[in-house]
Amino acid sequence: MEGNLKARILGAFVTVFAMALILPNILQEKRMYDPLYSEIPPKPETPDWVGDVEQARVRIELDELASGEFEKKITAPEPRIVNVDDPKVLHDAGNYGSLDQEGVAVAWTLQVGAFEASKNAIAFRDTLRENGFKAYILKNGTGNLDRVYVGPMIQRSKAEQTKDELLNKMEIEGIRLQQYKPE
Repeated sequence: MEGNLKARILGAFVTVFAMALILPNILQEKRMYDPLYSEIPPKPETPDWVGDVEQARVRIELDELASGEFEKKITAPEPRIVNVDDPKVLHDAGNYGSLDQEGVAVAWTLQVGAFEASKNAIAFRDTLRENGFKAYILKNGTGNLDRVYVGPMIQRSKAEQTKDELLNKMEIEGIRLQQYKPE
């Protein structure tokens, strides 16, 4: 009889617990359909000094993005390939930095190699770095060549001096000096 009493007590407990959870929801059914109220304050009035120009500008940018015009604006131009050293800038001061006609700083870089296999370009770049040169790689131009560069340097005289060091120290032939154009 004792087992039967335990089962009854357990059944009563489960029933009371279930009723405590379910009964309030059944009795207050209308509450489920009441709208939820937010404590977020309403949007403040926009001051007079804020014009609709900013909203229009954002709309124009979204329209450009959707039409593809914006992508054309942010696409980097194709880097140029040089076959011979760039000529000196007429107003280049040699040992000092200079500006071009547009007022942008003139910098110089050395193209020291071009490789079809990226692993060869990376290995050559790492060798140059181990020997104390600032080297980097660009994929550019016709074909799928990885070009290895040393630089950039502000003074052309420093670039020419680095070119001589590369010829003497690394025995690299066909180094091309060109004006560095940041992309």
